[in-house]
Amino acid sequence: MVKLKHCPFCGGEARGWCRSATINLADEIDYNGYVSCSRCPAKMRSTYQHVTGAEAIADAARNWNARAGGAPAASHLDQEA
Repeated sequence: MVKLKHCPFCGGEARGWCRSATINLADEIDYNGYVSCSRCPAKMRSTYQHVTGAEAIADAARNWNARAGGAPAASHLDQEA
């Protein structure tokens, strides 16, 4: 599994998971992969449906890591003081 970066919004730990989405024309189950933050509602989905759950999670992890930055940005409340 791809090592997940921390959440770019709150710094929380990210977790990958999947669920079955549809049965395709070949009677195979397609899966959507997700990565979500354990502390805030941030979530990223796989780019497309996959034949295996592991592929779906890996795709979602690549998407999450591509957009996840370093430390969370300072909120506007921190700047008003």
